[in-house]
Amino acid sequence: MIKQYSGAKNQISRFVTKQSFKSSTLWALVIGMYVASKSIGYGKLYNTQAARDKFATTFANNAGINALLGRPHDPSSITGYTAWNTVGVVTIVLSIWALLLATKTFRGNEDYGRTEILLTGQTTAKRAAINMLKGLSFSLILLYIIMSLCFIVVGSNKYVDFSSGNALFLALTCLSSAAIFISVGALTSQLMPTRSKAAGLASGIFGVFFLIRATADLTSLNWLLNVTPLGWIEKTDPLTSNNWQWFIPIVLFVILISALAVYFAGKRDLGDSIIKEKYSAKPKLRMLSSLLPASIKLNYLNALSWMVVICFIAAFYGLLTKSATQLLKQSASTSKYFDKLSKAHNLNIGYAYLSVAFLIYIIVLMAYAANSASRMRQEEADGYLDNLLTRPVKRLSWINDRTLITIVVIILSSILAALITYLAANSQHAQVSLNALFKGGLNSIAPAIFTFGISIFVLGFMPRLTSVVAYFIIGWSFLISMVSSGIKLNHWILDTSVLYHINLAPAVSPNWHSNYIIMLTGVVLFILGSWRFNYRDLANE
Repeated sequence: MIKQYSGAKNQISRFVTKQSFKSSTLWALVIGMYVASKSIGYGKLYNTQAARDKFATTFANNAGINALLGRPHDPSSITGYTAWNTVGVVTIVLSIWALLLATKTFRGNEDYGRTEILLTGQTTAKRAAINMLKGLSFSLILLYIIMSLCFIVVGSNKYVDFSSGNALFLALTCLSSAAIFISVGALTSQLMPTRSKAAGLASGIFGVFFLIRATADLTSLNWLLNVTPLGWIEKTDPLTSNNWQWFIPIVLFVILISALAVYFAGKRDLGDSIIKEKYSAKPKLRMLSSLLPASIKLNYLNALSWMVVICFIAAFYGLLTKSATQLLKQSASTSKYFDKLSKAHNLNIGYAYLSVAFLIYIIVLMAYAANSASRMRQEEADGYLDNLLTRPVKRLSWINDRTLITIVVIILSSILAALITYLAANSQHAQVSLNALFKGGLNSIAPAIFTFGISIFVLGFMPRLTSVVAYFIIGWSFLISMVSSGIKLNHWILDTSVLYHINLAPAVSPNWHSNYIIMLTGVVLFILGSWRFNYRDLANE
């Protein structure tokens, strides 16, 4: 039997920790900013108990929101609202992040041949799996520390006011979802033959857990919360009851699933899986005769997924338009807040609410643009592009076809967002104008095109930084937009945010002149990046 020395053991865990360090830090900071904006914003907008009681009556009993976030325990208090909104949203985000991270670490590294290199050292597949879990545990510890610090700072704010102990408990509750689905992702990586299938199975498990939890919150079947890990997380009830005993089944579940993952890792051969893959299948050659149809075939599922997401968000915000407008009119500080956010005065409260929805649409479209450029970079890094360019395919043809697909999806998504918001809002008799919402949809296009343009520029000149720069642009712009609504910032700082130069329609008319400049800048950056990409060497991972 091979004996594993501590040096080899540490190398594997260090490798995994290094792989996940950036994403752990980024998501912890994003969650911290999200919780700060939601809790402090709630405290400012609803600064009296009467206002908070009205909010609880209007929103806390909404079936759609309860299905998404869970049933609130004390929505009329700031701490109750913070816990409800934080746990509901962060659980979804961290669960998806964790299962993708785990499948990338286990099955993804195996697909790319990295695990094979690790196993040439003084270790076994079983011990390597343990050390990979150890490396992911270090990432979870980092995530917990940063989230805890952020929550402590949020809790010290005068509008929120909860103790450091409560902040630590809230961070632990949020971390539970990540721990659960890291173990689930590790297990599905042993069961399925590819990373995509492992991630698909883990996502299906998440969907089942979520459906059971939503059913329990929407019906009288409250006992269903006792049989799903997401129900256990909800029942911890941070900031109000702090039911620590529900961490016991969570810990036992993580230990059991992780142990199964390690066991199966030691039972299979490298590259094999517990659930066998069919190696014979009929070839699907449709749409592979030329480059553009092939690009559409390879990317339509990703594009369709993003369009479904933005349609879902549009329907969600549209259905809440009437009730949100009625509630916001009751708050004396609401108009002041929206005035700062949209840089206007005497706003129509209904359109002001929808302008926040369109801000979300803009960010989602920017994220799609960044994702599209990142996928292009990933194809180059993984060596797939090499196989394509050995054929009579020009580099510029490849990048132009992918760009055409991206631009078409951005434009269609912006139009769909406006149309679905209009239909959903008017189904509740909110009386909003299709023309105003259509302008708001068109207003969402410029930031996405700029994001894609600067991503292609980085792809051309510094390809390994493509994803980092693309998502940094989005995060920085959103952060400045949120902070500037409550704090006066220097105009040099404000100018660095793309969102600062975009008027929030339909609350105010779009600044078409600014939009044209932003799009033109994105086009110029795209041309420069494409030119450089056409002449540089391909850069692998």
